[in-house]
Amino acid sequence: MRVAIYNQMYALNGKSFFSSIIGHWAVHFQNSQEKIWKRADIDRTVKIIKKSNADIIGICEIIKGQEKELAGKLKKLGYKWIFFGEGHKTKFRHLQIKVAIASKILCKKEYIHKEVIENKIGGGGGFVDCYFPRLKLNVLNVHLGLRKSLRKKQLGFLKSHLKKREKFILMGDFNSSFNKIYPYFKALNLLSGKIKTCSLTPFLHTFSWKDSDHILARRINKKRIGFLEGYSDHRLVYVDLN
Repeated sequence: MRVAIYNQMYALNGKSFFSSIIGHWAVHFQNSQEKIWKRADIDRTVKIIKKSNADIIGICEIIKGQEKELAGKLKKLGYKWIFFGEGHKTKFRHLQIKVAIASKILCKKEYIHKEVIENKIGGGGGFVDCYFPRLKLNVLNVHLGLRKSLRKKQLGFLKSHLKKREKFILMGDFNSSFNKIYPYFKALNLLSGKIKTCSLTPFLHTFSWKDSDHILARRINKKRIGFLEGYSDHRLVYVDLN
């Protein structure tokens, strides 16, 4: 079974510095949705997910309004079960930033109580938790906030939330290297290694090149790991499990 995590960067073009900057401006700092959709392309996301051949994938930085197109195209690839979790809202259009779990294996969404989100840019992209009856497994996808103080609260929340889970996978964009989040998850296996994932955007790459996206687990071991690069500023990371 293959599990993957991918921050799609709103389906913008992260391969170009100027396209990335203008795209983020369009998402966060102006009032026209059309300017967002003009620069976003869900087909970029679908293409790299198809290439990954993942059975279960976590997706981050989905903008409200992209869910229907994304879900429709992923279902054509065999992802019959797709669930979303909500994060902060954009400043001007108040569009919810979301995360998702898409799966080819039967699962159901579970309720997450009182996740920590701040309703402003960098306030966290959401949490979604799914249970897989056949595997007797929970999979949790998260996108943590940019501010260190907020991330600490979110990491504490996750640590508490996962205490009741016997067997699980925790993955997402943690906006932190593994060494910084390790104190919260000492009992977990880091399945994804310390693959550097962000930023792939030219120029920004010079200043920020670290492992931000992780796949951790309890009672699960890996066979191999790998990554793919699409148009996002993040790599897609995948893990094949025993």
